[in-house]
Amino acid sequence: MLSEALRYPFGGDRGDAAETLAVGFGLHLVSVWVPVLPLVPVLGYLLRVLRPDAVDAPPRFTDVPSLLRDGVVAAVVAAAYLAVPVVGLAITARGLFLGGPGAGVGRLGVIVGGAATILFVCCFTYPLPAALAAAARSGLRTAFDVRALLGVVTNARYFYGWSIGVGALGVAAAFATSPARPVALVGYFLLFYAEVVAAAAVRDAVGGKRFLGSC
Repeated sequence: MLSEALRYPFGGDRGDAAETLAVGFGLHLVSVWVPVLPLVPVLGYLLRVLRPDAVDAPPRFTDVPSLLRDGVVAAVVAAAYLAVPVVGLAITARGLFLGGPGAGVGRLGVIVGGAATILFVCCFTYPLPAALAAAARSGLRTAFDVRALLGVVTNARYFYGWSIGVGALGVAAAFATSPARPVALVGYFLLFYAEVVAAAAVRDAVGGKRFLGSC
């Protein structure tokens, strides 16, 4: 699964693959000056990668209206899953940095709370790729159907695919956040590449499942 996911963004016609990677890189670069909006088509593209019919070759940035609709769906799912952990992290960070210097026990409580928050964050972020795959294949409502997702997220193959994605995105993020501009520029290219790798790994881990749950 790892080698297939790493090669996937370069699959199909080489010209099409180069064009797709260039467009994804460009959208990430534009997002530095125009936040959020350029990433909507990127999210739509990743939703396409998560579909079973994208196995043979990566999709292209075509049919823009459909791409934007998919991007909005992906953004809604991501926002719903990430809202609670983001708030939890913000509260923990506030307690850590605003605590009084003599509040040793308070600091310890914040550290313990921070560890609990990390576990809490994982509870929301771990099923997020599966939820996006469900939305891509069976509609928005299925992304929030616990019964539809449970059989996937408890599978070892899904954990492996999720780990590949986390590793790829972690490396790309390290480059993109570098204070050296040339390194950061490479990082923005790697971010899109890593996102496609992560989506491909999750798609392969999920297989052909249609996520038909109680909805």
